[in-house]
Amino acid sequence: MARVIPFTRNRQAIYDLLTRAKRFHCSISGVYEYDVTDLLAAIERGRAAGRRVGLMACLVKATSLVLERHPRLNHHLFHGLLRKYEVDFEEVSCNLVVEREAQDGERLLFPVVIRDSNRLPLEDIHGIIKHHKEAPLDSLPQVQAIRRLERLPRLLLRFASYRIRSDHRFYRRYFGTYGLSSLVRRGWGGVAGHAVANTAASFFPGTLVERPCVAPDGAIRARTVLFVMVVVDHYLVDGAEVTEAMDSLRALVERPDNLGLA
Repeated sequence: MARVIPFTRNRQAIYDLLTRAKRFHCSISGVYEYDVTDLLAAIERGRAAGRRVGLMACLVKATSLVLERHPRLNHHLFHGLLRKYEVDFEEVSCNLVVEREAQDGERLLFPVVIRDSNRLPLEDIHGIIKHHKEAPLDSLPQVQAIRRLERLPRLLLRFASYRIRSDHRFYRRYFGTYGLSSLVRRGWGGVAGHAVANTAASFFPGTLVERPCVAPDGAIRARTVLFVMVVVDHYLVDGAEVTEAMDSLRALVERPDNLGLA
């Protein structure tokens, strides 16, 4: 027999986000691969030397620097009642999507906005991420906000969705200026896909795999490759700008010294 499962308010909020992205933005995506062997080795050396660093902190820093160097990807298109308007936030603040499991077994996705992420040291970024992945769920403001949403009537949820797409101050306060997923997995097989996003640029690092590659010294060796999907709003960004930005990302994640890692 079939079992009816309630559609939670958390899933309703995700539904609203995706519906808004499809209606008000023109999302296009591409998947790029990066050799992160040297980056992972540099992280391990840093930890051995007492530094508090991790892969996600490095990806936050790297993507933030990409937006600093390619500011068109840091713009956002808003849809008011009477007009559309484009905003240059003039700051880089990463909206890192974190996944945690609630006591009832539901997986919660919530945003962690890291302000001025292009200027923060790696250790500070790592500390913010670690806190939000380890602190008691109900102590986190983002989770408290989700609980409040669960009590709101549907009409007020629709109004909140309108504020997100029409008010740049409201959007910046709760969602930063660009998106980054923290859901990196090792060797689960996915290497491509498509997503929609509400920002001019969002990054989805997905899979770490071992594969034969040409090493920097020209020899063929097993290397660790990270696949990264980028989603941009084609209303604001063209393909050439995306390619240039992802080349800049390569220079950061494949050369850990550019991130301050020896």
